[in-house]
Amino acid sequence: MKLVIRGAVAGLAGTTVMSGAMFLANKTGMAPGGPPPRDITENLQRKLGVRDRLPEPAFEASWAMLHFAYGTASGVPCALTQKVLDRDQPFLIGTLFGVLLWAVGYCGWLPAFGLYPPPTRLPKSKVGLELIATHLIYGTATALADRVLRSKSEP
Repeated sequence: MKLVIRGAVAGLAGTTVMSGAMFLANKTGMAPGGPPPRDITENLQRKLGVRDRLPEPAFEASWAMLHFAYGTASGVPCALTQKVLDRDQPFLIGTLFGVLLWAVGYCGWLPAFGLYPPPTRLPKSKVGLELIATHLIYGTATALADRVLRSKSEP
């Protein structure tokens, strides 16, 4: 149970760092438009038939909550991966985990369910900066947070 909680807390930390990077990329003009999690949530809510019923503040809160919930939950397999593979390689494991998380989501289940276009239908800059780079940041920050939390909980 300790691993699950630690992984979730690390995932929350990683999502916070990732969100900061997404915000900075948007504010500097490097990533124009809305963040991908916002688009994904809007597409999901349209498919469910609830998007037009939500006031704008509720929608804005919903995509942020889904983004943080997904990132928090994804921290658990990252912590498990670190424990199983090599506890002393957070940069390597975090980088690999971030790329894997991006690939499974943005090349796999998101296009399969019609929630986000596949990378082949997006500008290369969007794929590289907004999607892959932010997931590298997420994975690395999550793995580092897990390492710090683990060292604090071990005698």
